[in-house]
Amino acid sequence: MTTMTTQDGNATTRPATTQNPSPATKQDIQAAAAAQGAVLAPAPPQPPRTFTIRGPDGTQTITIPPHSFDNVIPPQAVDISIAFFLTIAAIIIGLPLARAFARRMDRRGGSAQVPNEISSQLAHLNQAVDAIALEVERISEGQRFTTRLLSEQKEAARQTLPSGANR
Repeated sequence: MTTMTTQDGNATTRPATTQNPSPATKQDIQAAAAAQGAVLAPAPPQPPRTFTIRGPDGTQTITIPPHSFDNVIPPQAVDISIAFFLTIAAIIIGLPLARAFARRMDRRGGSAQVPNEISSQLAHLNQAVDAIALEVERISEGQRFTTRLLSEQKEAARQTLPSGANR
């Protein structure tokens, strides 16, 4: 309940709308009181409170002024929360786009077919490499045979020579 005193000394009582009216409500109340010629007494201010922490020996160690931490959000927390939500939005939007792009790339790579001309040339080249490998194997087999014959002849010549001739 709000009590207003008019200039002629009459007191009127009005029901209070809220315990902590908003600024617009305060202005409405003041305008209504001014229309009726009433004078509103301001609410008495609350005394400031400080919190003091004292050490075991009674000396003051910390003093915290009143309302120093009321409704204070550090700017870094705001920046971090904005960055977090932007990152989540980028992931939600970017992940399906990246998957679609990857699928599109896979479809392009799988659809490329080798022309018949090139495949016949590759088959011919494969046969030629196989033939060359067979010929190289025959040459190396002949070289091993020749080396074995030469070493056998050398051993036979050593056995027939007298022991002094080896020097």
